[in-house]
Amino acid sequence: MSTPSTMKEVKLFGIGDLRIVESPVPTIEPDEILVRVRACGICPTEMRKFSVPNYKPIPFPVNPGHEWTGDVVAVGSKVKGFEVGWRVVAEGEGGYAEYAKITRSNLQYSYRLPDNVSYEEGTFVEPLSDCIHAVRERAKVIAGDRVVVVGAGPMGLGIVAAAARSGGSVMAVEPIPERRALALEFGAEVVIDPNAVSVEEAVLEWTSGRRANVCMATVGISKVMESCMKLVGERGRVVLFGGGGAGQSITIDPNWIHYNEISIIGSEWIGVGGKEEKDLYRISTEWIAGGKVPVGRLISHRFPLTKIHDAYDTIKAGGTLKVILLTDR
Repeated sequence: MSTPSTMKEVKLFGIGDLRIVESPVPTIEPDEILVRVRACGICPTEMRKFSVPNYKPIPFPVNPGHEWTGDVVAVGSKVKGFEVGWRVVAEGEGGYAEYAKITRSNLQYSYRLPDNVSYEEGTFVEPLSDCIHAVRERAKVIAGDRVVVVGAGPMGLGIVAAAARSGGSVMAVEPIPERRALALEFGAEVVIDPNAVSVEEAVLEWTSGRRANVCMATVGISKVMESCMKLVGERGRVVLFGGGGAGQSITIDPNWIHYNEISIIGSEWIGVGGKEEKDLYRISTEWIAGGKVPVGRLISHRFPLTKIHDAYDTIKAGGTLKVILLTDR
């Protein structure tokens, strides 16, 4: 089947301004590949960029989809290790479209999808890599650590799985019953409802008064992040994993941080400043292929690309886990 000259694409033109447009199919340079997109996950970051000003200014219009998979349809003359017809997981924005290219700089993060991993499951490679980075490199979870994960959305559940597989004992804090049940499936040994009990008291009981070694804040809400500070004890690590809108701030008790030698740590993607953990995409792909993290359990809704507004409305209404866009014509 020949590649058409135009395609359907979704672009964000500004806050609240998401449009379906007809665009030229991307042309590739000798060091790039072109992919027929099959599935793209909708990331919470994309919902935030749609709703509020971003911390880093966005060069509108932009195609924000970055959790996508598809079939290689063209390979640049200088590209090695990829073939037309391969099913691949990609890196880089552009996934809200029927076709997208993987640039030279992003090829190092792209992998062939194993035969037993569906396009939909493959969309979790990037977010799961982020979770492993947060647990392994930022929180430095080791066997025996008590780890509190605040928020059990798709990313929080990925962190639960990564922390449990790293030897941590995990408590998940989540108000939604269905998500608490999933947290147990993903490796949490304790789950609590923050609307029913005091989280701090529950942590004290769980740790026999020591508090946790690590708290992973996966919700980018100021009050939630503030509450995480006292869930860890001496030399505890608080990892801020969930971002928020521009201008956000939190209040901390500096004496608590000072006298307990607590570390407050950021976690972004798979690393920044040239310290990216490039191998995590391979590890994440292998975990999914090996059934070590049941990512398919996280898919709650599927929409065709042309129903992007319905997808966003469904997410805003609440009650979703992972929403996947499908681009088959």
